[in-house]
Amino acid sequence: MKTSSIALTLAAAAMASAQEEPYYNITTAPFYLVVTSEDGGVNDTISACHVGAAIESLCLSNAGAGDAPEPLAGAEFQFNTSIYSQAPEPSFGVPGILTWWLNTSTLDIPSSAAFGLDPTSNLATFTLSPGSDDATQLAFNSQDELTLQAYVPGENYTGSYQEFYRWYACDTSYSSYQYNNLVWGLGAGKPDNPTCVSVNVTRVFV
Repeated sequence: MKTSSIALTLAAAAMASAQEEPYYNITTAPFYLVVTSEDGGVNDTISACHVGAAIESLCLSNAGAGDAPEPLAGAEFQFNTSIYSQAPEPSFGVPGILTWWLNTSTLDIPSSAAFGLDPTSNLATFTLSPGSDDATQLAFNSQDELTLQAYVPGENYTGSYQEFYRWYACDTSYSSYQYNNLVWGLGAGKPDNPTCVSVNVTRVFV
């Protein structure tokens, strides 16, 4: 009952926010996120795994972990951009946010993906929660690969925008449950979690 109450409270806040004109007002068709490693050891889709009240982690569908150890169906995501946004470089994709609908017994709650930082780790978790105020801005390149765009300063003010692909599939834990989640590497160094495998994340439209 407590979980349902919290979920409904979060849903009400998300719906109230949705009553306003959304900034991210262009939505793609639904798609799956496919995760692959260079050696072929990882080849899976991404699912939404419950980790808290109306909060889901982005886990590998066939990892057999969490509170639902059986394989999960791949989640259907969408990507929201804005009429007010443009790509920082002509060859780059327009930045936006990754979105997903949390289905409940009473209503569907719009949710978006955001990085969660841990000051003791060089990895950022990736979770879905109601609303879009805290969403992390991402993009897709011309090959439909999920990327993060950032400005990199250079010498004598000669910086440029670059695309980064620091995705990993890593074993993580929440409470007493174990997950194999999609996470982001902070910086170019090796992840401090020895279970991490470097992966590409590609969208495949439904």
